[in-house]
Amino acid sequence: MNSRIIRVALAIALILIVGVVTAYILQFGVVPASEQGTWGQFGDYFAGLLNPLFAMLAFLALIWSISIQREELRRASEHLSEQTSLARKQLDELASDRLAQELLHVIKEIDARLDQVTRTVVSPEGSEPSLTVSLLVAEGERLRASGGHSAAYHQFVRLSQEKGTVVEAVVREMTHLVAEMQDVLAQFSQVRGSSYAPLIVYYANKVYRLLTPLEDVHAITCTVREFYATVSDKHH
Repeated sequence: MNSRIIRVALAIALILIVGVVTAYILQFGVVPASEQGTWGQFGDYFAGLLNPLFAMLAFLALIWSISIQREELRRASEHLSEQTSLARKQLDELASDRLAQELLHVIKEIDARLDQVTRTVVSPEGSEPSLTVSLLVAEGERLRASGGHSAAYHQFVRLSQEKGTVVEAVVREMTHLVAEMQDVLAQFSQVRGSSYAPLIVYYANKVYRLLTPLEDVHAITCTVREFYATVSDKHH
């Protein structure tokens, strides 16, 4: 309740009290009466006017108290709502950080498996020099950049399309890991809210180098190709 209303009510009550006293003086004079009957009449008159007034004041005080309690409850509710919102935000951040850590662990696992695959020797046993997948990836990049001919690389591309060969199994595993890495990097990007975070660009750059032989054997989808082309700064 507005304090101004309280002040107005008190002023009205004071005016009424003064009015009652004034009415008595006008009716009976300023000299105190000596008869008990006169005092009894005055008491009845005074009580009849002031009792409703005091009841009204008590009612106003009750309303004022309820208004104060309601305001305190409203403030407490707003404070609780703010605390709840803050706690929910903190929980969301903790959950986001935990998910990001789990995704980062998966990214590192896939990266380690890709490194292992690219170190695989795919040249015929006993041939010199021994050719690994990483060397043939570099050879594919050279051919795409400057042209020319490479018998070893063309043999690698041919064998990667023949079912049952070691090269085909290696390329199939590499294709699977590249697609898996793309999916996890996309999830990590959504969690962190940035598609070009340095960590994502770093791993995208590593995988982007492997796309040349995979494209030559038509082993990757357009979606995977576009993702790495967009994120990797090697493409720009």
